[in-house]
Amino acid sequence: MFRPIIMGRNGLVTSAHPLATQAGLKVLQEGGNAFEAAITVSSVLSVVHSHLSGIGGDLFFLLYSARDGQYSYLNSSGRSPQAADIDTISSLGYEQMPQRGILTVTVPGCVSGWGELWQKYATMSLSRILQPAIEYALEGYPVGYHSVATLDNLRDLIRNDPGLRDVFQPAGRLLKPGEILKQQNLASTLEGIAKNGPSWFYQGELAQQLTSFLKQKGALLTGEDLASHISTWGQPLVTTYCNYQLYQTPPNSQGLAALLAFNILEGLDFASFGSDSAQLIHYLIEAKKIACQYREQYITDPEFVPVEYEELLDKQFATRLRKMINPNQANNARDFAPYLGQSESFIVIDCEGNTIMGAQSLHAPLGAGFIVPETGIILQNNAASFSLNPEHINRLEPQKRPSHTLTATMAVLNGKPILVVGASGGDSQVQVQLQVINRILNTGLNIQEALEQPRWIHGGTYLKLEERFSIDIVGELESWGHKTRTIDDWSSQTGDAQAVSINPNSGVLQAGTDPRGESSAAAY
Repeated sequence: MFRPIIMGRNGLVTSAHPLATQAGLKVLQEGGNAFEAAITVSSVLSVVHSHLSGIGGDLFFLLYSARDGQYSYLNSSGRSPQAADIDTISSLGYEQMPQRGILTVTVPGCVSGWGELWQKYATMSLSRILQPAIEYALEGYPVGYHSVATLDNLRDLIRNDPGLRDVFQPAGRLLKPGEILKQQNLASTLEGIAKNGPSWFYQGELAQQLTSFLKQKGALLTGEDLASHISTWGQPLVTTYCNYQLYQTPPNSQGLAALLAFNILEGLDFASFGSDSAQLIHYLIEAKKIACQYREQYITDPEFVPVEYEELLDKQFATRLRKMINPNQANNARDFAPYLGQSESFIVIDCEGNTIMGAQSLHAPLGAGFIVPETGIILQNNAASFSLNPEHINRLEPQKRPSHTLTATMAVLNGKPILVVGASGGDSQVQVQLQVINRILNTGLNIQEALEQPRWIHGGTYLKLEERFSIDIVGELESWGHKTRTIDDWSSQTGDAQAVSINPNSGVLQAGTDPRGESSAAAY
């Protein structure tokens, strides 16, 4: 293994950045619970990875409350503007939704999610919980190599917005790894949230500031859209797999696709395939294709289109789908346009057993492509996910949540969580979960080994495989019709993942982190 497994008994945090992990662990060590620490982790990520997620974006939580033994999820994704519809966008000359810009902005749900979680579970003040994020924004932090690489790919976008230039090119050039990145406007905004509460973001002085900017830029989003936003609690989706229960976030999250894929795979004889054999990879890819086909047909805002989840997750239905897979031929007719975007995940467990996983994003790195002046807020571009086809289930409609890539997964045994897996980035989230969870539950690998194994990613036309896969495996996949491309080992294209296991007998917590990114774990 390239990285050690991090172990503890009293509390554990793993996230997409070491500073977020350390801040969350400190909350636990001071007596805070997992839910309070999760807000700290989320807020620090909103600073140290502000190009990927933040208070201008969305957030999902999947959680287990040890006190009542209940599982729940919190949907903190935002809705489209009341004024947004297909005719309005089409009249501006668009045949499909733009991918950046002011028309792609939906209501940011992240801060609302912090507020809901804090009000329901917190004992600490919001000021204490957000203090690490405020300090990193105000005093700065060393920018990492992975962040610089991502920002370098976005240098043209940064160059076109004065707010982005001020933050990421403060000396007239892009920051280098190890240089200090300060975001004083963002610090002031976080201080305002800590002092005045989350409602300040949606209905207070900050909301007025956001509304003024949006109006000036010609946005469809208004102050009324911000003021009417609410996050929603609900019950997770669940299916069984390898004698475990798998919990996932429901639509508008793509968690339904993950569970459908696991149902398809459940009837296979994994022992006969061998670990990471061409046959196993083939079945995983084909199951993913089928699941994502149904994702395109069924995943949208359930308040607009109710979905009969029980029918889609029925085991007999999965058996019929499994029979559609040809064991020696790729079905390229089911190729689909991959979900683009980037995201971050984190996991927190406290001494009482409370367990929470969060997933957050701006949709694409740097979201809509600008910073709201004097706020430090990068607004998300989630409306880019909508379709302008009036027959599409995820068509643009007023006050609608778009289909979302953000997902969270827990494996449960005898009512208690024993495995939590998160991953970053669009389509890769479901695909990484399939690979990592199968390696743990079906091949006996430990969580760190499962994260470090060679990884593949499929989307659109090509199956991309890291170079560590053998020539024989690649050749066999090609002979079955898979169109392969080789990518660098430890490629960020295959996601940055974390995994946590909980020993049901000893209570020992173990965390694994992905060498493909800046993920870090800490425990005590």
